[in-house]
Amino acid sequence: METDTAADGTQLHTVDHTYQADPDQPLSEAVLAAIASESELDTLELADEFGPLYDVIDPTALDSLFQSGLKTERSVGTVTFEYATYRVTVDQDGEVVLEDRA
Repeated sequence: METDTAADGTQLHTVDHTYQADPDQPLSEAVLAAIASESELDTLELADEFGPLYDVIDPTALDSLFQSGLKTERSVGTVTFEYATYRVTVDQDGEVVLEDRA
């Protein structure tokens, strides 16, 4: 667990939850599965509760960013965005980190 300091000086505790996407699983699906697992909602309930994922990030772009193909190498780095009650970070290895600010 990490701690951050809010603008008013209070300590905020952040909790990280890490998930690994299956090798053939698109990252957008891994993000939804990770959040569904953590929040105990299914992916349809997530969309009803927080809006569709595409309202905050283009799922196709996310999936293709770290996908390797015959002509391209896999991109290196991470992408971070906020969805539901989490700051979501995904990387080129398919790791999905959910940071819940409680």
